[in-house]
Amino acid sequence: MLPFLRQARRAGVRRVVLLSSSAISETDDGLGEVHRAVREQFPEWAVRQPSWFMQNFTGDHLHARNIRDHDEIVTATADGRIGFVDVHDIAQVGVRALADERPHNTAHLITGPETLSYADVAAVVAAVAGRPIHHRGVSYEAMRDRLVGTGTPEGFAELPAGMDRSIAKGTEDRVSPAAEEVTGQPPCSFADFAAAHASAWRR
Repeated sequence: MLPFLRQARRAGVRRVVLLSSSAISETDDGLGEVHRAVREQFPEWAVRQPSWFMQNFTGDHLHARNIRDHDEIVTATADGRIGFVDVHDIAQVGVRALADERPHNTAHLITGPETLSYADVAAVVAAVAGRPIHHRGVSYEAMRDRLVGTGTPEGFAELPAGMDRSIAKGTEDRVSPAAEEVTGQPPCSFADFAAAHASAWRR
């Protein structure tokens, strides 16, 4: 990404909008370095740092399959809370960051309107699915091994399991007003998301 950004700047690109993550800081290695490069090399920029996607509970995601097949969500997050966000809200912030006349020149932490534990999520999904759904908490090691058992390479499995452990410590227990401030519209709640996607969990 860094060589691409340098080439874009040489070609005259003035504005860049980066999709990063709420779990990544500008001081981190890897994507954090890209965040710094965007800020330092371009006169107009924005970095989107969204929380965990609501869409992780639909489609072919592991959480969605576990809900459909086993009536449970399995994590190592304990009672940790997350400001789950609809990807459409992330996209709308990106549109504004690209199209607004004035550059944002900031990093936007993007969350939904409230924080929820995975037990809270399970209760909301259960209500629209019409059957009991539970959150089953496991250890970091058990989560890592579970991911490896689904075909995830062990080295990579340590990353999402480690993120779960971080969530358990409260790192994602925060709500940001950025989505509404940028777009003028309140972000989607998980209850509204679940109601709109109820068919994803019904058998």
